[in-house]
Amino acid sequence: MSEASQTTPETDGVSSPKPISLPDAQRLKLAARNHGLALLAAITLWAAADAWAMTSGLNLATGLSMLNAFAAMTIIATIFHEWGHFAGARFAKSYSPMVTNPTGAFIFGFNFAKNTRQQFLSMSIGGPVGNWLLVALVFLLVPLDNPGRVMLLAVAVARGISVLIFELPIILRVMNGGDPETELNVGQDNGSGDRGQVIGYAAGVLLWILAV
Repeated sequence: MSEASQTTPETDGVSSPKPISLPDAQRLKLAARNHGLALLAAITLWAAADAWAMTSGLNLATGLSMLNAFAAMTIIATIFHEWGHFAGARFAKSYSPMVTNPTGAFIFGFNFAKNTRQQFLSMSIGGPVGNWLLVALVFLLVPLDNPGRVMLLAVAVARGISVLIFELPIILRVMNGGDPETELNVGQDNGSGDRGQVIGYAAGVLLWILAV
């Protein structure tokens, strides 16, 4: 018996009240708060490990700063990517409501039936733009003078490349007249996502080796 069909003597014949859904603007604020806190935590933990590595010179501290850089940039790149997609969707005035409980990485929905090809393209392009904006910020703001700091840039570049390998073919096919939902499904089924990650992280490793 499903949970929804179970009743008790106190509730027989009485419909349970539906959970109150927050307005879209409030869900947007909740998503911004949650992701803002995640960014703050990721940056703070990496910065603490980086400071220990810089002041102590210990190999252990350097290793931990690299691990923290990898973990932190993975989180940061995911958030920049999602908000890039979201900014692209809202810029094009797409129907893109916030999810009911925006606590994870994905914060909004995109309705193919209610949105145009141009709105899909704006949403799709926004994701890679977010990733490469992050690459530029790391390159400009973080001195690449220790292995952990180089790791930040390497992971940002790796994620940027992997995103392009997955999303750019979809964008180009839609630009050439393809159906957005069909082309997205093709991209998800043809292994380009996994291939992009392999190539992206291989490029990140190479960048790290060359820059250290």
